[in-house]
Parts: sequence; structure tokens; C-alpha cells
Amino acid sequence: MHRINRRSFLKLPALLPLTAFGSAFGASEHHFQYENVLGTSLDMVVCTPHSHVAEDACRLVMAEIDRLDSTLNTRKPGSEISQLENSKGTARPSPDLQAVLNAYAQWERRTEGVFSIRPGGPGAPRNVDALGKAYIIDRAAAAVRETWPSIDAFLLNVGGDIVVWGRSSEIAIADPRAWYDNGEPIATVNVRNAAVATSGTYARGDHLKDARNGKSPSIPAAATVVARDAVTANALATLLCVTTPDTGLRIVESIPGAEALHFASGVMRRTSGFAILERPSARQATAATNWPAGYQLTITVPLTSGHSNKRPYAAVWVEDASGKLVRILALWGNKSKYYPDLATIWNLTHGIFSPYKSVTRATRPAGKYDLVWQGTDDENKPVPLGTYRITIETNQEHGSYAKQTGTIVIGDSPASITLPATANFDPVLVKYGPKQP
Repeated sequence: MHRINRRSFLKLPALLPLTAFGSAFGASEHHFQYENVLGTSLDMVVCTPHSHVAEDACRLVMAEIDRLDSTLNTRKPGSEISQLENSKGTARPSPDLQAVLNAYAQWERRTEGVFSIRPGGPGAPRNVDALGKAYIIDRAAAAVRETWPSIDAFLLNVGGDIVVWGRSSEIAIADPRAWYDNGEPIATVNVRNAAVATSGTYARGDHLKDARNGKSPSIPAAATVVARDAVTANALATLLCVTTPDTGLRIVESIPGAEALHFASGVMRRTSGFAILERPSARQATAATNWPAGYQLTITVPLTSGHSNKRPYAAVWVEDASGKLVRILALWGNKSKYYPDLATIWNLTHGIFSPYKSVTRATRPAGKYDLVWQGTDDENKPVPLGTYRITIETNQEHGSYAKQTGTIVIGDSPASITLPATANFDPVLVKYGPKQP
């Protein structure tokens, strides 16, 4: 059986958390990954030589998220904001809820009503999803810094909204045209002591509206903003998606410490200082393919989580009919001592894994990951039409192992298969055919 070499493997777009802040920290990086947190996924990196400090920091973050979710979650009838709505304004908000309400009022003034706590328009229900989640991220990150100021570096990524402090970190920006979890980013920025947020309709559909009239923009857009805190970054990223680029970028330019990348109709526009943050692209040129024009294979992986909501370790790869490894599409995990538990892929790769890069993107649904294969092998060379085997291998940190394999015919016409559910993932849809617009 073919075994991949180190040079080939490190060229792959698969993502596995080994380093987020550069090689200076190495083994001092502690990674934590969860699903079903604020309705999405959570990735956290704590840089400290003391593992017990990292574990305590993780517990503090999760506790702070739970505390603030009980305050700000409009979907929970018992939350403070739900009770405030039912009290018709007679209840006195807590400091946390008041801070979020004040943030919405501030941004409604700054944007002349485009951004509002009532995104559906005047008289519509209040919705604090955008700034509520951002406020929770800010407060959780601040709690860690206040409690353990000696921590070398910290990164918290909740559904694509990121706060980083300490050592600088490279953040990849998902391409809104091809926002697959193993896709090439549209850009990469280097940030320190800052927040990054991305808004767009590509992950959750048409949910962004101009609060002045409750209407969605006529031209879909995506935007990424770097700012001093997550609340500011989120408000500006949302604004950029519902107003004209000129108006949105002008407002971003007026905010100290804020920079933005705006994408619509195939055109990227940046604020004047964004280039200082941006890093040269390592994007591979699109290789020729033997597949029909515009065809690709997509894999939708709905990971489940155990009682602790920890994301399972997972690997997804492609082999040809003879069992030769063709392409690794994804590797996910957070503690190196558990990597050998993914025994099949561990043996195929000799235990070599690729660096991690945190990604900012429009918020994903919890546990839902989308992968793409476009007809090239691990050397970016085209593969022939034929029968290929798709494998997903998973293992919980202290739980169950599960693996499923299926074959699909890559030919001149569309095809699809479904890999059965296991304890670690729901049914996995594998689909071959023309790229969807």
C-alpha cells in the first residue's frame, strides 16, 4: 500500500491542530475542540508550559459561556433576555445584558439604523445573536487573561469568530465561493491582541438584513473584519454585508484599529490598512483534471459529540480501487497522544500531521463539516476516472471508535453514496457532480 511522504503530506489542505502561534511554543500549546457550543463549534488554544493551567482555562471559558448563554439566549424561555421581553420593559437588565443592549444602541446610531437589535425592521422581535455571541467570546477571553495573565498566548474561535491575545497568530479567511473545510483560503492575516469576525450568507443562507426595512441585500456579500474586540468586529462584518461597500468600508475606516476585506460579485475590496495584516498567499494553482468540466466530489460530515461535547478525532481520505492512497481530505484532533487511535490513517502517514491554521468564516451549524475533492492526488496531479473508495475514521478521546468506507464511481455522470451513521457521526453524504452555484 502506498505511504505518503512528509513533503507530499505537508502540501495538503487538511487541518489538524498542532500549532497556532508558531514553532516557538511547540509542546506548550494545548488544544480544545467542542461541538454544540452557542449553536456552533468551538476551538481553543492555550499556550502555557503547565497543562493544569490550560485545563483550568478551558473550564473557565466553558463556564463563562454557559453563564452568559443563560443571560443572552433568546431561544431559551428562562433566559434573562427572554424574561425581559416578556416583562414589557419593567425588569432591570443585569450588567451583562445592559452592555449588549448598549452595544446595539451604539452601532445603530453609528450605522444610521442599518445595524439594529431588530434586524427584521422596526417593530420586529429583538435578536442579539450577532453581538450576543461576540460579547460572550470577548468576556470568556478576558476572563482567562484576568485569571492567568502569565499565559503566553490564547486563541478562542467560536464558529469562525476569533479572539487572540499574547503571541500573534495567522488566521485564514474562508473563500466565500468555496468555503469547504479543506478549501484554500481567500486570504490570510496575522493578528495579535485582536478579534476577527466574518459574516456572509454562504453557510446559513439568507439571514442578514438591513434593519431600516428588514430586507436582504440584492447582491450577496461576505466580509471579514479585524478589530480590537469581537463585538466591534462582528458589528462591522455584518454591516458590510447589508450596505454598499463604499458606505461600509468608510465606516470601518473611521473605527480605530479596524480593518476589513469585502467580497461581492467576484470583487475583493480592502480598507487602507488591511494589506499590513495580510500575508502572501500560498494558494496552489488550479490543476488540470481528467474529470468532466466543473465536476467535483463533496463530502458532508455531520460529526456528533459525546457527553462532554468534545469533537471526535476524525480523518477522511480517498483511495483508488487497488487500495492506493490518493488524497487525504481532512485530519482533526487536539492531543497528539490520541492520534495513533486513528490507526488506519496513522499507519498510512507514518504519524506525520499537518500544521493547524485557525479559520474565520461565516458561522457554521454545530458539527457540520463540508469537504471537497477536485480530482487531484496528494501531489496535485490529476487522477483518472474510475472507482474510488472514501473512508472516514473517527475516535472519541475517551469513547468509541468508528469507521465507514464506501465506493463511488467517478465518471461522466453524477453519482452519490451515503456512508451509514455511527456513534461518532450521522450519515455522511458523498456526492459527485457539477459544482453547485
